[in-house]
Amino acid sequence: MAKFKKMSLIILASAFISGSVMLTGCGGGISEEQYRELQDLQAQVDQLQKDKSAKESEKSGIQKQISDKEAKLKNLQKDIDMLKNCK
Repeated sequence: MAKFKKMSLIILASAFISGSVMLTGCGGGISEEQYRELQDLQAQVDQLQKDKSAKESEKSGIQKQISDKEAKLKNLQKDIDMLKNCK
């Protein structure tokens, strides 16, 4: 969740910088520093999107493991119930 907030903040900052650039576009363009900041922000956004995808993939794998263990537990419970009924 913290990464999502950070990514949202970076995207918002990128949008703000982009909007500022558009508004001042007739004023001679952006400075080298602004351009570098924009590139840095874009790199951060790209990295956060990769991190998000990796975490979603990890989450999916963990959910599958949980599902598999729950199914195994259910089968074991059936076996226990069957053994109790045999006595």
